Amino acid sequence: MSILKTVICAALLGAVLGGYEKIDVNKLEGTWSEQYDPTVFAMDGSVTFTFDGNNGYQLHVYDALSGESHDYSGHYAIDLINKGTITLNPVMSDFSNVTYKLVKLTSNEMEWQKEGTTYSVGTWGSDYRHFVRGK
Repeated sequence: MSILKTVICAALLGAVLGGYEKIDVNKLEGTWSEQYDPTVFAMDGSVTFTFDGNNGYQLHVYDALSGESHDYSGHYAIDLINKGTITLNPVMSDFSNVTYKLVKLTSNEMEWQKEGTTYSVGTWGSDYRHFVRGK
């Protein structure tokens, strides 16, 4: 009975660890443009983050409807050990303090899911965010 429990526990642990995708935070540094399938979600402008690798970022937002663009800067915090998250402006107490689960981070693609939310197509651009590496 004890051997069976050990085998089952080992199998479950292997399944859990095998399904975990390790996030390499070094891949975050650089420029990322928010992008979605245009047949499902068309953005009226662009959002581009540039992460400097030292917990700072630059954000460029272009609104095609008004023709205006704005630049912002801020800080981010990464928590890969406990949650696998990125928090934008972690020391601010206003509405910009938001945390996302790093769902995917490769050399060319990144996906975020807002903490406490569930993925659905209707939340693209708000709760779910998808980025591609800038050229």
